[in-house]
Amino acid sequence: MTGAFGGNPAIKAALLTRLENHIANGTLRFGGTVWDGSGGSALGVSTEGGDSADYASRFGYPLPMAGLLDPLTAYAGSDSGGDAALRWVECVEVGADLSRVPQRIVDHFLTDMGVERLAASSYADVRALHRAEASGVVMHRSEWTAIRRRIEAAVETTLPHSHERAALNACATACWPLQTSSSILSTLIAAWLQGVNREADPAFGELKTKRAMATLDEIYQQTQPMREKGEAVDIPALFRMRDPILAAGFEASLERANARYLDRAQSVPGIVLAHLATA
Repeated sequence: MTGAFGGNPAIKAALLTRLENHIANGTLRFGGTVWDGSGGSALGVSTEGGDSADYASRFGYPLPMAGLLDPLTAYAGSDSGGDAALRWVECVEVGADLSRVPQRIVDHFLTDMGVERLAASSYADVRALHRAEASGVVMHRSEWTAIRRRIEAAVETTLPHSHERAALNACATACWPLQTSSSILSTLIAAWLQGVNREADPAFGELKTKRAMATLDEIYQQTQPMREKGEAVDIPALFRMRDPILAAGFEASLERANARYLDRAQSVPGIVLAHLATA
């Protein structure tokens, strides 16, 4: 296929019409890829199937982009998912070369995770592989594997839950050929979203967080015999009974983290679509 929609405006128009009809009929769904014969996810209704490679072949989107479509509309949510699915098509010019978009999206999220500072050498290695691939150099799978294993070995030298470990893990996640991986973008973005769990909560503090986690671990260990017998154990309730003030603060901190996660997830469609629109 030559560029987006094979350079054929009719293909783009037909795809938009199909999406618009499913939105109007309430048969466009948001979540995992699905097609049940009458409705489904954005990728599902677009192809009347569930194969990202089929989507890429039909509409001229790179395979990693095709694999990202359904996660992207899921992040947008039911209120905005339909608009995101339409914008995904509308913002792309007929015949546009989208081949560089996955690389730009990878760089965006890796940079936002601080890999240039926290994992500079590994990031340089991954970028070199991607650039060589984009320039047409034939890259053997063993070359990707060797770099990825080196990064994974470096991960083991870092502290658990540290920013350095997260940055190296992100580089390892990105160390796959962009031309043949359907899941690299969705997996990398999922890792980026989890970064909210490493953000400090000044309202609760690191020491209180450690105390809360230690208390929960202690309760978990103490109730293990009961759980092994199949008895129902309400660990949060036990935590509240043991230390009401600490438990209340911890639960409020979790709510703030969940809110940050939701805000970050809802920002994904805008970030991706901005890169797609500038192809």
